[in-house]
Amino acid sequence: MTIEQASRNFGVPLLKLQLYEKQGLFDSHKLPDGSIDYDSELMNYIGIINVLTDAGAEADTLRSFMNRLMQSTITKEEKLRYLQEQRKKLLETIHSKQKSLDQLDYLIFDVNKIETSKK
Repeated sequence: MTIEQASRNFGVPLLKLQLYEKQGLFDSHKLPDGSIDYDSELMNYIGIINVLTDAGAEADTLRSFMNRLMQSTITKEEKLRYLQEQRKKLLETIHSKQKSLDQLDYLIFDVNKIETSKK
């Protein structure tokens, strides 16, 4: 199916599919004419790409991972290592954001405390 049909049928924004295509995240699914067949197998891979990009995976490493995954040239251990690395990076981001949130909460508390003591 075409990119437009895939976008409609699977509810993935067209711009997102176009970006993934431009980044070469699924070159292995190109047809002889150079177009990409958005079949159900590819859409399953796009689900994985969505999860990994939402988790902050970088395009270069994601491209390499996805190409090897789609061509079945990656071992279970390599898959797990990559996924665990992405998980670790995401947790580091979450912890950093949590620290910022805690600091902001303290500032709010401090402002409220000062305003309350003035009354």
